[in-house]
Amino acid sequence: MKLARFATATALAAALAGVAIAPAAAQPTTTTHPYSCSNQGGGPNHTVNCSGLITVNNVLNGTTVNIGDVNVLNGTQINDLQVALANVADNNVNAPVTVQLLKLETAAISTYLTKFGITVLPVNVGICAGSICV
Repeated sequence: MKLARFATATALAAALAGVAIAPAAAQPTTTTHPYSCSNQGGGPNHTVNCSGLITVNNVLNGTTVNIGDVNVLNGTQINDLQVALANVADNNVNAPVTVQLLKLETAAISTYLTKFGITVLPVNVGICAGSICV
């Protein structure tokens, strides 16, 4: 599973290199699936932890995104990550839970690469909704 996610991330990184110059999509002004992210710790044990909602009617309201990274994100970067996660959650509410979680993972990896210039491997991204993790 981790190898498949690594291959997906590598393909995503290659695909994103071609679209990095494309204009950014309009960001929603409101979201029904907000995410809140914060820096935790520092150095090699630093993580960015996010929590939010997925699915209809907040069925899985304990969704967490944990990104292991040595870089502390600034306020703008935290906001960009929160918006990217909320956009995915808003646009995939009827998809199966595992699909939604994988889309959140892809959004986190993509945001780090295209917005921050930081490569994050899927093995460093943990996404869970209750007991379901990818």
